[in-house]
Amino acid sequence: MGADRNEVERRRLPRVEAEPGLECSLEIKTRVRLLDISLTGALLASEAPFPVGIRAHIRAGVGNAPFAPEVQVRRLVDRATRGNGHQAGLGAVFVGMDDKSRQSLEAFLRKASE
Repeated sequence: MGADRNEVERRRLPRVEAEPGLECSLEIKTRVRLLDISLTGALLASEAPFPVGIRAHIRAGVGNAPFAPEVQVRRLVDRATRGNGHQAGLGAVFVGMDDKSRQSLEAFLRKASE
């Protein structure tokens, strides 16, 4: 995007190039729907598309217990929804989980398979 000579510069301070390797995070909250779950990952539905490779934290309840894993999106599936929209199907793997979340998930899956 080139600067037009007639455009007014609004920047008050000069920009500085960031150092290589500098990482930033942006917190975005969105609702997702759990479609399928196992000990290693889950299939989620989201109106917001996420790129493959992105990591996210899920905060939910599995059964009656808290569940808060870190996931990484590994694949995307375009899913037609009832009505007029589409939702992204997000195939995610669990890349981090505390003991309480793991115990909650194991108990939920055990009960669901009875």
